Amino acid sequence: MSKILTFLIIVTFLSVPALNAQNTPFISDTLQLDDIIITGTKIPVSLRETTRPVVVINRQEIEQSAARDFSQLLNRQSGIRVNNSQGTPGTNQSLFLQGAGGEYTLILIDGMAVKDPSGVGGAIDLRLLPVNNIERIEILKGNQSALYGTDALAGVINIITKKGSENLIQTEGRISYGAYNTFTGTLGLNGSLSDRVRYYASYNRESSDGISAAADPSGAGSFENDGFQLDSFYGKVTFQPTKSLSITPFLNVTSYDGEFDADAFMDAPNTFSLDMFNPGARILFERGDIRFNGNYSYTYTDRLFSSQFGESEFEGRFHNADLFGSYRLNQFFTILAGVNVQDGSLPETDFADEATASFTSPYATVLMRNLRGISMEAGYRLNNHSEYGSNSTFSLAPSYSFHDRLKLHSSYGTGFKAPTLNELFGPFGPNPNLDPETSSEFRFGAESYFMNRSLKLEAHYFKRDIKNLIVYTFDPGYINRDREEASGFEVAANWILSPAFTFGGHYNYLTGETITLDGSGNRLSADGLIRKPKHAMGFYGSYRFGNGLFVQLDGEFVGERTDLFFNPENNFMPEDVILESYFLVNAYAEFSIFDQSLAIFCNIRNLLNTDFTEVYGFNTMGLHANAGLRFRL
Repeated sequence: MSKILTFLIIVTFLSVPALNAQNTPFISDTLQLDDIIITGTKIPVSLRETTRPVVVINRQEIEQSAARDFSQLLNRQSGIRVNNSQGTPGTNQSLFLQGAGGEYTLILIDGMAVKDPSGVGGAIDLRLLPVNNIERIEILKGNQSALYGTDALAGVINIITKKGSENLIQTEGRISYGAYNTFTGTLGLNGSLSDRVRYYASYNRESSDGISAAADPSGAGSFENDGFQLDSFYGKVTFQPTKSLSITPFLNVTSYDGEFDADAFMDAPNTFSLDMFNPGARILFERGDIRFNGNYSYTYTDRLFSSQFGESEFEGRFHNADLFGSYRLNQFFTILAGVNVQDGSLPETDFADEATASFTSPYATVLMRNLRGISMEAGYRLNNHSEYGSNSTFSLAPSYSFHDRLKLHSSYGTGFKAPTLNELFGPFGPNPNLDPETSSEFRFGAESYFMNRSLKLEAHYFKRDIKNLIVYTFDPGYINRDREEASGFEVAANWILSPAFTFGGHYNYLTGETITLDGSGNRLSADGLIRKPKHAMGFYGSYRFGNGLFVQLDGEFVGERTDLFFNPENNFMPEDVILESYFLVNAYAEFSIFDQSLAIFCNIRNLLNTDFTEVYGFNTMGLHANAGLRFRL
């Protein structure tokens, strides 16, 4: 309680300058945010026209954040938890979107899926996604399987990369150093060679000595530190031979080397490396009411683990081609149709043969926009899988706006997650007869604006049911068996009190259970959601002084959770453990000059030095800070 009181006192002092600030609400920022074009819907619409809840993290928020990486940036958002994001830099992380695991949330880069077919769940490793080349992030909550297919039954996170400037050449960079010998350096070049050619390229290096990933049960802190090093390059060139046509080839390469411990409370000198090679191209044709997209990407991942038991290597290849076009019939109706082809493969190993699986999925969407205040999105997708056959998904999402001040929206849809290559053909308990996991989801929410749209209040409810869960058993291996039910709600507020002062917060409630079934589908037992808090809250406040100084505080409360401990003294049988609730506060400050072309910054995480646990048996970081500079020339 004393730490929460301390935080409230800090926020109070932060708010004092706002009393002398300009009284007129800063409307332009709010309107500009509402007019952002959301591209993750495949039919570009403004944020105020969307029929589903969408969160946008813009470039300014990314740069002026105490978050050290992509996972901590997500962790600040309502309804999102990334476990182990507060552990040693480089440790493995788990994403949860409104209670659903990371394997149910599809990650996109500029609208194209990136996956790791070599992984058990198939989701891309969040550590391979540095934030230096991100322009903004779109988070589409709720089932998106009708539009994006497998792995999108909880939502989609679309990363929009930076574009080349209109100058011939522009240089930007960031360098910082901090606790645990943590270094980050970024250098980027972008510009326009002509009216028809733009380019962007960025190199990023991050490294840290870190802390021990595993907690020392003796409390002596004698375990060795687990550090990491990341190198990444992202580049793209956009050619525009005509006003209607643009072609953008791109290349994304990331190499990650780090250390990891054996398990909870178990130190070990283990090492790992992660490499991703991701080239591709995007083609866009626009003329009048017609819009056509042709996207292709290839993702190669290679993971190598070294421990006392030897080396284990996992490779995977993923081809993704998405062709779709839209036609705007009139001011109210737009139709979209497309076909998505995916192909994944695993190479032959000493334990398994070469494995491949593919999708061919036609889909269609009809969007109605603001017909007497009513908007609606209806979608259907037919999924043809090379192994299990066919299944279909659909979604329906109506909304109604009252005089641009109140928007009510709801949706119902079905989703699915296809079995991964490792589950079908991998070295550990494969089952080529697996069926896809399936889901149904209902959502309802409201968004309301006050004070000339400077104050936004929103509330959202969801209920999701995932059936046919793929679970691992010692004998016979992977099987379709269990069921997961989850429901909850979110409330959030954002108030732009003045041109300088903004604050807001959110509260999340989540409940649910994982139900174990027998072979006949009868209920045997039920457990709560693992590592997912029933109650969570977040707060933030920022103030921009007239002399170039900007300060921000944010805090998060994470409620009590249940975790599993595979106790080595009990034949590694799972035991329930309760993780205590915790409260964190982070601070960020920067001083910018030369029209914000140069900024000196400092961020402090865990300002109150809270002792807490995210994952049982593993460490989290106490009070720590870093400082650096950011420039744009």
